[in-house]
Amino acid sequence: MAQHIYSQPDEVELVKVKLFKQVAYYCLCLHLLFIFAFWYSQVYILAIANIASVAAWATGIYLLNLGHSHLALRVFCVEVTAHSVLVCATLGMDYGFQYYLWTIACMLLLDMKLKLRLAITLSLSLIVLFAALFELFNDVQTAFVFHDYARPIHFINVFVCGLPMIYVIGHVRESTFIQRHQLATLAARDPLTNLFNRRYAKELILRAHSSCAHNGQSLCVVMADLDHFKQINDQQGHDVGDEVLQTVSDILREHVTDQDIAVRWGGEEFLLVLVDCALEEAVQRLETLRQTLEKQRFNGDELTATMSFGVALWHTALPFSVTLQLADDALYSSKAKGRNCITAARSG
Repeated sequence: MAQHIYSQPDEVELVKVKLFKQVAYYCLCLHLLFIFAFWYSQVYILAIANIASVAAWATGIYLLNLGHSHLALRVFCVEVTAHSVLVCATLGMDYGFQYYLWTIACMLLLDMKLKLRLAITLSLSLIVLFAALFELFNDVQTAFVFHDYARPIHFINVFVCGLPMIYVIGHVRESTFIQRHQLATLAARDPLTNLFNRRYAKELILRAHSSCAHNGQSLCVVMADLDHFKQINDQQGHDVGDEVLQTVSDILREHVTDQDIAVRWGGEEFLLVLVDCALEEAVQRLETLRQTLEKQRFNGDELTATMSFGVALWHTALPFSVTLQLADDALYSSKAKGRNCITAARSG
């Protein structure tokens, strides 16, 4: 689905842009050093080329600041490719400048404006170019002043070109994991109350039932509903209504165990699944919860709210829908009794 024009970039994209900027400044400084190194060694064509490289990385940083990360990445790709080929053609393959092609080949895959097939094709093309450079320039003879230091320069170049690749991909990986966790939370939780949402909870409930059936444990299903909640919304406003829902949800969480399941079932209606809990125990726990809520004040101590409950024991042989209906019927009995009370369903 296309994003709205006012949508902000997602977290991974923001992290990518930040990392690209850091790498761009890193490479810009690196090429400044190359200018002096090549000028000192009297390889003037490479010194001049690195002046162009500095300009290219500066342009890329400017594009990143404008939010055009895909264009910046392409500028970087052209610069690295041209620079690697030119240095290898001038000095040969002994100094390791060809390995920068691997770095940009990996970075290119992070350009989300490119279709995956095209991005892979371009990255593979750079790897093919890397291999071709050995055939084209492996026998280049040069009087480079640092020729005796070819091995350490080769090692340094491999390290220098590998560092940004590992740094960027590592951080993008971490950001992706964080975003996946956030998306999983959004898919599982109601955004207002932070309780499980109805769709996600159904799977948890069935797993809890299966576990309790296997271990011979009791399981209770509770339907709970805020009393006169429509009046709260109509008279106090929806902001106060949201405050009530959030506070009630916090109280529910305080009165359930780690193995219990608390769900915003819809509107002002909540579902609790109490694991390893007999019916009598469930009623006692709900009474404590009811009293706690009854004492709670909202909207600057001006408002109180109460809740009605219906609870049913979930027998192993019964489907969830039947037990849920029993709890719902018990809830309506609580409403009929005047609200702010608990009714336990008694099933065969």
